[in-house]
Amino acid sequence: MIPDSAPQRSSTASVVRRRVCALSQSGARMRARQQGFTLLEVVVAVALFAVVAALAYGGLDSVLRARGQLEAQAEQLARLQFAVGQIERDLRAAAARPVRDGFGQRQPALVGTSTGIELSRHGYANALDARRAEIERAAYRRVEDRLQRLRWPVLDRAPGTLPEQVELLEGVSDFRLRYFARSGREYDRWPAPGSSEPLPVRVEVELEVVGIGRVHRLLELPDAEARL
Repeated sequence: MIPDSAPQRSSTASVVRRRVCALSQSGARMRARQQGFTLLEVVVAVALFAVVAALAYGGLDSVLRARGQLEAQAEQLARLQFAVGQIERDLRAAAARPVRDGFGQRQPALVGTSTGIELSRHGYANALDARRAEIERAAYRRVEDRLQRLRWPVLDRAPGTLPEQVELLEGVSDFRLRYFARSGREYDRWPAPGSSEPLPVRVEVELEVVGIGRVHRLLELPDAEARL
């Protein structure tokens, strides 16, 4: 008698189907992983990108801020150099020429205090050869935190004559002047008491500028007799 093999074949087929199904599911999972990221992987990637972007933005912002500060400081330094250079040019061109103010009062060639100065200077441009003196009157003063230069195109002023004003520098916290006579004595104003010298031999200029610090210059003036 031949045994019935149908149950055995049915069991074998069932096992085969289960294995095929498992392989199919495993392949599907592998294909899904190959085709895209899981939700957790996406969240982690987004978080990492956000951290990297924040760090990059912070670094870029710091670089841009530092660059802006350096540019502002360089501009302020350039303005300071120009202002000091202008003061130096005026003092080195000082003229021993007294003037009359708008009230007709005689004023010395150079009038100075510890916080301001006014003087006659040579070198006034006269390109058209107009009939006028090649000397002008200039002054310096600090108004709040600004250093100003004033200029009068004429020496003996009529009533109501106003100067031209130019702001040379901002951020000035201090502006000090000292004057030295031929004797070597130092004064905080000029003309020196009891002196007949029209000009000091030297003027010391000190500027305190925010963000830069204190600048000190000792400037020689021309010989008064030689510049008459």
